[in-house]
Amino acid sequence: MSKLERKWWFVSIVSVLTMTSTIGVLYAAGLPPFRYSAAQWVVWFFCYVGLHRCFSFLGWMTVLIVSPKTITLERT
Repeated sequence: MSKLERKWWFVSIVSVLTMTSTIGVLYAAGLPPFRYSAAQWVVWFFCYVGLHRCFSFLGWMTVLIVSPKTITLERT
């Protein structure tokens, strides 16, 4: 995990995007909201982790494009 991924503003943006996307995907898949069995919790977990890594990567790439010094200076 990079220093960028530990900043509060980055974590909050990624977490909000991940949570709303996970709920949307599971709703579109037909899972009932907030009435999950153990198997549905596992599906929710895998969906959440995958989307979290996706949004974290996209955020990291966005920061790299907008402000390359932020990323390159933290690696020294």
